[in-house]
Amino acid sequence: MNLTQLNYFREVVQKGSFTKAANALFISQSTLSKSIRALEEEFKVILINRGAKEFEITKEGDILYEYAVRILDYYQHQTQELAERLSRSNNSIRLGIPPTAGAIYFYSIVHKFQRTYPEIDLRIEEEISREIVDKVANGKLDVGVIIEPFEDGRFEKKKVFTSEAVLLVSKQHRLAKKRSVDFNDIRMERILMINSNYMYYDLVKQKCLEAGFLPQFAFESYQWEFIFEMVANDQGVTILPKPLIDKFNNARVHQVHLEKPEFEWSLSVIRRKDKTVTTPMQCFWNICTQ
Repeated sequence: MNLTQLNYFREVVQKGSFTKAANALFISQSTLSKSIRALEEEFKVILINRGAKEFEITKEGDILYEYAVRILDYYQHQTQELAERLSRSNNSIRLGIPPTAGAIYFYSIVHKFQRTYPEIDLRIEEEISREIVDKVANGKLDVGVIIEPFEDGRFEKKKVFTSEAVLLVSKQHRLAKKRSVDFNDIRMERILMINSNYMYYDLVKQKCLEAGFLPQFAFESYQWEFIFEMVANDQGVTILPKPLIDKFNNARVHQVHLEKPEFEWSLSVIRRKDKTVTTPMQCFWNICTQ
């Protein structure tokens, strides 16, 4: 039994005639008769009393008709709902933003996008960069924001923001009078760092390795603000994106430019190369590159 057979049977009952039903369905009467016969053979019942002078369905036919109406109505309702959801999906975009990036830069991008395209449904998920990469890869996000450097042949990317990461020390620290220092100057410092689940953790570690030493981070936290407060209270030093520090009360701390190596801090947006670029995705891409 399939939906086509149920639809044919419902039409025969509602029209009260094989001929009228066949005409309404734009099929031959023989095709319609074979479909009804197939149902009768499958369930081993008689659905229509063909010996009656006027069209007449049997008790079993009444049962099947009630079932057919219920199933076909449900199918139609669900199909309409699916079409509406697909239509809404085609006019929406799922964006992944790391918490830090949202605070530093993308709040203005989001505001501009929503003001420019109010008809597009922008759905934002806050995730760490590693999760964003995975979700864009498996299609759970359309576009994601990541921290450079980032190289992955599966994605198209566009750099949208560049600044630097700086050393942050308390006003009482020995380096508080410096304007710039080499990475080697902090080799023996008590470095406080964001949790290792963040891509930024690996970025800082790589910069230290380029300077010739493996950092031993004294403390890790998921909260940038917590690390900032610890530094302000002279419990260690940290390396943070300069725009993030500028959002805090930086009069309590001192920023020091890092050299050897320089520490550029950049954000890019990524999307899968093999995924169809929808209009909302392209609109967001255009806003990011303006």
